[in-house]
Amino acid sequence: MMTVNGACGKLVMIDYEKLQKTNETVPCRIWIKFNEEKNGRKARANFHNVMRNRNIDSSLTPIEPIIRQINTKSTNFKVERKQFPIVPCEAMTIYKSQGGTYEKVVVNLKKGTTRSELYVACSRSIKASGLYLIGDFVPPKPPEHNDSVAMMFKTMRSERMIKFSLEFPEESQGERLSVIFHNVQSLNKNILDVKSDKTFLSASMINLVETWIKPSDSLEIEGFKVVHRRDCNDIRKPFGQITYLKNHLKYESIAERCEYSGKNHIEYSSIKIDDICIISVYNSPNWPFDVLKRHINEVITASKRFCENIIVVGDFNINLKIKINYKFNEYMKSFGLSLINKLNKNSTNAKTQIDYCFANVNGWKSDYFESLTSFHKPLRIRKHEIDSQLYVDENEQIRTDMPLNLEDLTLVSILFIP
Repeated sequence: MMTVNGACGKLVMIDYEKLQKTNETVPCRIWIKFNEEKNGRKARANFHNVMRNRNIDSSLTPIEPIIRQINTKSTNFKVERKQFPIVPCEAMTIYKSQGGTYEKVVVNLKKGTTRSELYVACSRSIKASGLYLIGDFVPPKPPEHNDSVAMMFKTMRSERMIKFSLEFPEESQGERLSVIFHNVQSLNKNILDVKSDKTFLSASMINLVETWIKPSDSLEIEGFKVVHRRDCNDIRKPFGQITYLKNHLKYESIAERCEYSGKNHIEYSSIKIDDICIISVYNSPNWPFDVLKRHINEVITASKRFCENIIVVGDFNINLKIKINYKFNEYMKSFGLSLINKLNKNSTNAKTQIDYCFANVNGWKSDYFESLTSFHKPLRIRKHEIDSQLYVDENEQIRTDMPLNLEDLTLVSILFIP
């Protein structure tokens, strides 16, 4: 048996030639009959005329020597090796066979063969009828109770429910008021993504922070008007805020402010739409908590002079997954505002929850959705009542009732052996 780059076959014929310098006769080409017809198809096509003129069996594949140059690191010497890319063998090790598949496989069973070795060896055969075993087959012991695969099967049997929470906001929202808040991390870079995202375009208001924008940037979105904008004055940096509102909606600017100190800053805006004040906040990671509380108190107090219904959404850079930070949640409760995001949900790729929403109005919900524009996930705040025909409630459960026994695990491991 010969192996050529992992393909197995039989050496049938050798072509020879004479070297010009030494007049020595050496092999110049060998002809292999591979076990699988697909192997060597291109080489046979290239030698089609030669094979026809010499009346060579069309199933044989020509293999010619290859030259490889080896450079040494410590010296300037270069070594050239010219050889046929074949290995003569009567068999191959299990390790060597990995990655290959064959029509027929003979596995020589021996004592001490592990489960994984048995899997690798037997799974080289593409069909059961092409697998032959030499020796006494002793099934490997069942996996231990703490085996990772066994534990996964146990989990699959006990937790066979897949929870879905699917919504199509561009179809389901209708005329209801909805808000998108997102730390966009450079709107200038991601404006095309925002313009093409139907979830963003379905919102009544789009509020973006960390925009990194300058006054010269043109950032119009069709169907929306800009009702608030704060730009970087000199260089682009993690700063700035912009609020878009659907063209047909009326609004009133209640308050806006930015406090900047070195690398840190806090900024907010409050905009009244109908009977609700929507407050959006950005707070730098290292800004003192007392400063944040002062600004929150300031903007909520100002907003309540115009309406009682308040929504506060922002990137607060306070991770609610850490219990010590629950004090911020308690502070917001002192204004009658409750967290309307579920706790312990990731709002960033770092698996932190630093973006969320508070409200004192009933029937509103805030959740996260995926976006490729930023390290942060966008928030969508909207009325909780949604057309039931277009919404699959997260409590609806889809079960997979496929019976499965632990013995099946052993059987699977035996049938697919590398």
